[in-house]
Amino acid sequence: MFKNHRLPIFILIILIIAAYANSLTNDFLSDDLAEIVKNPDVGRFSYIFTHPFGFIRLILYWLSFHLGGLNPAAFRVINYFFHAGSVLLIYTLLNLLYRSRKLALVTAAVFAVHPAISEAVVWISGGTYPQYTFFFLLSFIFYILSEKKKFFYLLSSIFYLLSFMSHPVMPLALFLVFPLYEYCFGNLKKNWGKIFLFLAISIAYFFINLGALPERTTTLQSVHYQEKGTDNILLVVVVAISTYFELIFWPAVLTLYHSELAFGPVQLAARALFTLAFFASIFFFFKKEKSVFFWLSFFLLALLPTLNPFRWNWVVAERYLYLPSLGIFAVLTLAILKFKKYQQIIILLFILALLALSVRTIMRNIDWKNEDNLWIAAGKTSPSSPNNHNNLGDVYGRRGDKQRALQEFQTAIALKPDYGDAYHNLANTYRELGNLDKALENYQMAIRFNPKLWQSYQNTAAIYYEKAQYELALENIKKGLAIVPKIPNLWNNLGILYLTLGDKQQAKQAFEQALNLDPQNQIARQGLMETTN
Repeated sequence: MFKNHRLPIFILIILIIAAYANSLTNDFLSDDLAEIVKNPDVGRFSYIFTHPFGFIRLILYWLSFHLGGLNPAAFRVINYFFHAGSVLLIYTLLNLLYRSRKLALVTAAVFAVHPAISEAVVWISGGTYPQYTFFFLLSFIFYILSEKKKFFYLLSSIFYLLSFMSHPVMPLALFLVFPLYEYCFGNLKKNWGKIFLFLAISIAYFFINLGALPERTTTLQSVHYQEKGTDNILLVVVVAISTYFELIFWPAVLTLYHSELAFGPVQLAARALFTLAFFASIFFFFKKEKSVFFWLSFFLLALLPTLNPFRWNWVVAERYLYLPSLGIFAVLTLAILKFKKYQQIIILLFILALLALSVRTIMRNIDWKNEDNLWIAAGKTSPSSPNNHNNLGDVYGRRGDKQRALQEFQTAIALKPDYGDAYHNLANTYRELGNLDKALENYQMAIRFNPKLWQSYQNTAAIYYEKAQYELALENIKKGLAIVPKIPNLWNNLGILYLTLGDKQQAKQAFEQALNLDPQNQIARQGLMETTN
């Protein structure tokens, strides 16, 4: 059996290597920094048990850390594994459904290299999308095979559970894929009872993660400055679906921040008509062609958790498209293979298309090489993103162009007047330029809009210390510690302040607290010695 598929599998693996080889040594980026680089617990095994419903990723991070340290390649390999696994499972799934190696190879090959889903592969933090896809596809394949062996049904349910342990939200509607399969390919009347276990797992995970929604909302509002409220669901569906089709068929504009989603009346009307046509096609193929109906519905079901009026996620994000794109790729392949008379031309066009998609992915990998590349690339595609202007300010600040950095932070604030992090970064830049009054003013604005921004308290305290206003410095350090009591350097700063004020006893307690948190902290050791002199 495997012998007959060795060549297609070899081709798929070569395609993946060719498309992603230049991304292996890319840096940690964006969320990677908080989740991995700045996470002191990433190498502690006990940390895994703090997230019992999402421990798989933490185990993999733990292994990567102990095998390769803080080497991004060691962590990115996880994504490559799940992407390669998903590609091979797609090939397996389509062979099971259609007994056609050609159809399976073409669909899997497009999935292997398509740039619209590359974000989920190249970005380490985006790896939960290939991960949940891998386990869901395993679940689906074993479900199909369970007709012959009942044990496979148990495996299917286990892998479905693991897909939720990989991503708590995206698999929510995927239990509907099983009755959809029975209707289109199997026997729904006979097998409807088999669906209930998957429904039960979905409901259980929905309620488990319901409690995490307030924290998710808080994070989006405090870290990403997502505005409160709800959106028009019809508008969300129209904008999202039309944009995803655009990304699939013409992946020219790829960005971490899809901020350019405000369309004029004519553009919006055209997108609404396209979305209406998409839903009409699902209805049309319901009786006409069940296979096409299945894959169009698959695309919609896999995307469904993100199509909601609540501001729990972005309206459009390329990583969301990872599994849903399979539905459109399969429909395209089914359509293409119907033109049997023009097989040679079609093969040539397919090879050219595959080459173009691979080149676009390789180019996109360069954007993900480091933070400078990523934010400069996003600046070209997302000019109205305050997040990216804030990031660009960091880029120019690192490069020593302080005036350009000021402009970028000011643009971010103009686009989002309550952007606390941008005020903080603007204040940092003024401080570096020696304008302490402007720095203090903007630190206060940062704290006003984000009271949990402890770094602003810390830097405010530093300025007051420079001005010899020690009581005000002390007040701000204490406010910072009230937010994050486990930062050793804050305790060191508190100890230094108490030493300056002549209170050696309080200074000693502060330095001891710093050493409790970091026993090797040399500043705390030196400070403790000074308290005994």
